[in-house]
Amino acid sequence: MLFNSLPYLALFSLTFLLYWSLPQKGRKPLLLVSSLLFYFYSGAAFSVHFLLVIAVNFYFSLKLWEKKREGKSTSKLLTWIIVLNFVNLAFFKYFYFFLDSLDFFTGTVQFSEFGKGIHIPLPLAISFYTFQLIALQVDIHRDHVPERISALDYFLFILFFPQLIAGPIMRTTDFLPKLDKPAIDFNRVQWGIFLILSGLFKKVVIADNISGIISGIYQHPGEYNFFSLYLVTFGFACQVYCDFSGYTDIARGSAYLLGYEIPENFRGPFLSPSFREFWGRWHVTLSTWLRDYLYIPLGGSRGGFWRTQANSMITMTLGGLWHGANFGYVLWGAYLGLILGVERFFSPGDPKKEEEPRGWKRFWKVALIIHLFAISGIFFRTAAAGKNSLSLAWDYFTGFLNIVGGKALVRWEELAAFILFTFLWNAVQYYPSIREKIQIRFRWLLPSFSIIILLLMGIFGDGGGEFIYFQF
Repeated sequence: MLFNSLPYLALFSLTFLLYWSLPQKGRKPLLLVSSLLFYFYSGAAFSVHFLLVIAVNFYFSLKLWEKKREGKSTSKLLTWIIVLNFVNLAFFKYFYFFLDSLDFFTGTVQFSEFGKGIHIPLPLAISFYTFQLIALQVDIHRDHVPERISALDYFLFILFFPQLIAGPIMRTTDFLPKLDKPAIDFNRVQWGIFLILSGLFKKVVIADNISGIISGIYQHPGEYNFFSLYLVTFGFACQVYCDFSGYTDIARGSAYLLGYEIPENFRGPFLSPSFREFWGRWHVTLSTWLRDYLYIPLGGSRGGFWRTQANSMITMTLGGLWHGANFGYVLWGAYLGLILGVERFFSPGDPKKEEEPRGWKRFWKVALIIHLFAISGIFFRTAAAGKNSLSLAWDYFTGFLNIVGGKALVRWEELAAFILFTFLWNAVQYYPSIREKIQIRFRWLLPSFSIIILLLMGIFGDGGGEFIYFQF
C-alpha cells in the first residue's frame, strides 16, 4: 500500500478517527489491526510469512528474558537467533545472487540456469524488519530491554504501519516507552500535516518527475554527452533523497497524528562539509544500526588506524550488500567506505570538535562531498540492471568522455529546477532556524502550503510511483 495512494488515505483517515475516539486500552489493538490490513494489502502469503517470523522471534525473546532472569548466559542463544534471521533474509533476497556468484567464480552458467526453474518472491520490507528484529534481540541481550514486552506490544513494535515498509529502523527506546502514552496537541497536528505534505511534494512532484526525465538515459548511457550524464548524476541523487526522505516525512507525519514521534531519517545531508557528517544525516537509522550492531562489535576505532579503516570498509560494503543482491550495490558500499577512509586519513580528528568551515571554504567542501556521493549513485542506479549492472556502470563512466559528441538530455531545464528544489529542502532540514521560522508561521503558511501542494500534485503528479526503498 503506497503512502501516495487513495487506499492509504482511506486506511489512515479511518484509523485516525477511530483511534482518538477510543480509550487507551482499545488504541493498541486498533493500531495492530490497521497495521495488519496495511501489510496484507501486499499479499496474504507475504503476510503469513511475516507474522510467523515475528512469532518465532517473540518466542526466542521470551527465552532470552528467561535466561536473563535465571542469571544464565544468552550469547549462544542470541547467535542462533541472529543466524536464523539472516538465513531467512538470505534465502529470499540473496539466493539468486549466490548462484550468480558461483557462476562468476567457476566460469559457468549452470548455477544460474538451475535458479531459473525456481521462483522465490521477495517479501515486502524484509531487509528493514530483519534489522529491527535483530536490534531488538541484541538489546534484550545487552539489558537495554530488561522487562518482558507483551505479545501485543512486541508485534505492534515491528508492525507499526507508518514505518513498516521502509523504516525508519526503530529501536525499542524510540517507540515502546511511548506506546501507552500517545500525546497530541495542536502543534503536533500542524507539524504532522506539514510533514505529510512535504513528503508528498518530495515524492510525487520532485522524485517521480526526476525519474521520468532520467530513466531513459540508463538504458544506453554511453550514447549521451558529458553535460547530460553530469546533470543526471545529480538528478538521481536528488531522486533518491526526495523519494526516501519523502517516505519518512509521511511516516513521521502519520505517527505524529497518532500521538507518537519516530526518528528523523534525513537531516539535510547534501549540505554537509564532511563525509562523516554526511553519514550522520543520510538514512540515519541505518547508519546508526550499522555502527552499533556491526562496526562497534567488529572493534570500531579501538584497534588503531588501519584496523579502524578495515572495520569501516567491511561495514560500508556489507551496508551496500544489504541494499540489494548485486555487485553494483557491493561496489557502491565499498566506494563509500573508501571515501570515508580517505577522509579519515587526511582528517583523523573528530569532525564534531573541529572548527566549522565558513564562507568559500565551506562551499567547496560541501561541493566536493555532494559530487563524491552523486558519483556513487551510478553504481546504485545501474544495479537495477541485474547481471548487466557493472557493464552499464562502465558505459556511464566512459560516457563522460563525450565532451563534444553524444545525445543531449531532453527536459534538462526541468531537471535543473528539481535539483534546486531538492537543495532548498535540504536547507530546511539542515538549519533548525529555518524550521523554527516555518513553525512560527504555521497559522497562515500551512493552509497556503496545502493548496500549493495539492495544485502541484495535480499538475505534476502522474498517479504516484512505488517508493525506491520498497524493493529492499
